[in-house]
Amino acid sequence: MKVQHREPAKIDPSCEIRLGVASWDDGSNTAKSIKYTWFDKNGKAARGGEFPVEALPQALDFAIREGYISL
Repeated sequence: MKVQHREPAKIDPSCEIRLGVASWDDGSNTAKSIKYTWFDKNGKAARGGEFPVEALPQALDFAIREGYISL
């Protein structure tokens, strides 16, 4: 991911929510992704946790329907 925006995660300020160009982008900088980022013991961002921004509505709906979160 090429990070364009970041902010501390409210549930854990030692982690970040990042937005940017997806790691699978074809070079056009049009594929966007979001990532929950945690850091290893050396302070480096851990890999993984990245998914398409367009998947957020379905992910939130699914979590609400299954009772993991509520509005």
